[in-house]
Amino acid sequence: MRDKRSDVWDTEYVYRRHLQRMELLPAVGVGAAVGALAFYVMRIVLQRTPLRPERRPRVARLPEARREPR
Repeated sequence: MRDKRSDVWDTEYVYRRHLQRMELLPAVGVGAAVGALAFYVMRIVLQRTPLRPERRPRVARLPEARREPR
């Protein structure tokens, strides 16, 4: 038994047509919105403060003699 969908493609001619500007507008709008959303999310992710700040190694700290009095 043959698939009915394969018969449609054998008899129907499909071609690409040039779209008008008004037909492209929704696709351009969606692309701009997705790009803006991705930019916003990445900005938030990159700006967040870590929950546990990393401590500097002991060698990076100033020696006791060079520290300013409090």
